[in-house]
Amino acid sequence: MILVTGATGFIGQHLVKHLVDAQYPVCGLIRPSPRERAFAPGVRIHVVAGDVDDLPALRVALYQVTHVIHLAGVWEETERDTFEATNIQGTQNVIDAMKEVGTRRLITISSIGAHTHSAFPYMRIKAQVDDVVEASDLDYTMLESSAVYGPGDNWTETIDLALRRFPFFFPIPGDGRVRLQPLHVSDLARCILACIADNKTSRKTYAVGGPQHLTYDDMINTIMQVTHHTHRKRYLRPASAVRWSNFMRGFIGGQALYTNTQIDLLSIDRTTNLDAISFQFGFTPIRLAQALTYLG
Repeated sequence: MILVTGATGFIGQHLVKHLVDAQYPVCGLIRPSPRERAFAPGVRIHVVAGDVDDLPALRVALYQVTHVIHLAGVWEETERDTFEATNIQGTQNVIDAMKEVGTRRLITISSIGAHTHSAFPYMRIKAQVDDVVEASDLDYTMLESSAVYGPGDNWTETIDLALRRFPFFFPIPGDGRVRLQPLHVSDLARCILACIADNKTSRKTYAVGGPQHLTYDDMINTIMQVTHHTHRKRYLRPASAVRWSNFMRGFIGGQALYTNTQIDLLSIDRTTNLDAISFQFGFTPIRLAQALTYLG
């Protein structure tokens, strides 16, 4: 049995489908919510209601579990979900529960560029979470990823929606030159499945990214081409101005185009070797322009 925390999140939903398709028995730890949370048609998993702050629920969820894929965490802090409580302490709770029940194998997703001395809160927290995992004495595998995209994300789909609703130009925080290596969520899921299947990946950290180094401006241009919005002009704005003005709020259903964490992440180059996945996991990830068929 494989336990996925954060199973209803963007990466979690895609990963669960890949696990089920590969005929793994899957358990999802799912926070109780008044909103119905459904998986893709045909996906059936065991569900335990609970959260990473609920140790009894974690112990129940870990029954007969051999591998834990820990995805639960928050990108933006709220009064209830702080980085400290949810990301750091939540990870420690998962580790403590695993040790109690004797489950040894842990797979986590980190971020390229995470550092304890980063100027950006989210990247500092990611590095602290990594430290907790590395100090756990569990058989962990850590995947340090570049920007992940795909159907259901809050990134490319939000950009697409803004391009359709905002008539004249598209705002880009900073100078648009930050370099990313966009990785499709299904390719990240394939890397995770490879780690599950190979115990030699234990106690190792892998940097993973897509097959292209692109500036953020390049990415926007690619999305514009795929969605036939090339007539939009790109408008560079200081990151601080975008952060404080919530420039696009109201044009895309009251949702800000860029959250504070996303603005931070668009200030950091997040790239690794272009052949990182093919060298480490034996397949070539899909290019951005070929994978955006879900937009428009």
